[in-house]
Amino acid sequence: MTNKELIAELSKRLDWTQNQTASVLEDAVSILNTNLANSNSINIQGFGLFETKRRQERVSVNPVSKQRFLVPPKITPAFRPGQVVKDKLKKLSDNEQ
Repeated sequence: MTNKELIAELSKRLDWTQNQTASVLEDAVSILNTNLANSNSINIQGFGLFETKRRQERVSVNPVSKQRFLVPPKITPAFRPGQVVKDKLKKLSDNEQ
């Protein structure tokens, strides 16, 4: 689903204009970005947890030249789905079997 498709679906469900929906969605993403940049976690009840994780430095190897190099530590965003999302995905996978 693209951003435009998400905005169209939300505006239809909320009975809002697409401009209003786009503005609210942009504000929500901005809040998420700001909190993640400050290393705060965001828990959306029934959906999941957005958080940041610190990855340690490590040694990696170029598969072609076999040269080893050091990958510096970095902070990455992470998402842990909530139980409701896990249950829905499990039902989808059970139906495919």
